[in-house]
Amino acid sequence: MTISAAEAVRRYIRRLESGSVFTPAELVQKRLGTYPGVRSALERLVATGSIRRLSKGYYDVPRTNPRIGLLSPTPEAIIAAHARKTGGTIERPALDAANKLGLTTQVTARPVYRTNLFPRELRIAGHHIRLRTAGPRTLGRDNDPAELIIDALRTIGRESITRKEIATLRQFVREHQLDRKLKRRAARAPSWMVPHLDAILERSDEHG
Repeated sequence: MTISAAEAVRRYIRRLESGSVFTPAELVQKRLGTYPGVRSALERLVATGSIRRLSKGYYDVPRTNPRIGLLSPTPEAIIAAHARKTGGTIERPALDAANKLGLTTQVTARPVYRTNLFPRELRIAGHHIRLRTAGPRTLGRDNDPAELIIDALRTIGRESITRKEIATLRQFVREHQLDRKLKRRAARAPSWMVPHLDAILERSDEHG
């Protein structure tokens, strides 16, 4: 039995988790209906409070907190929706590498994400997210632990790297057996970074 676009969209939305961000484009891509049919269905769901319109072309399934009320969607949810809409690759800011490696708890209010798309700024639901075009070599760094180290050092900066941070990175290299890979990557690192990479690799050399 064929169902209407309105019913198809409603069923799809019901399966989404709270906090999910989506666009009409991806619903059309999933063949839930034509653009006019999908937009009409979304307007009705917005009117009932089932979903929320965040900005032109972006919606979410609202998250709520018993004490605070409605919550904003996360930047990650917005980025994921934008990537699905455009078909592009979007990766986290370099600052996240330092966070991931336990070197800092700092967060940035205006993160810069790497992408193979054109540069763009997204201002959605109170978030200001910048997309910066990066080459193929730069993309894919999230899956490379050696690149995480390079990004972390670049984020901290040449004058701010401490012995404690070097020791933390040295331990990370040892635990993941990255000494050979990091040595190869050091050949393409900025000159200011080389002494820090040598210090990180120092104990690895001692252990063969």
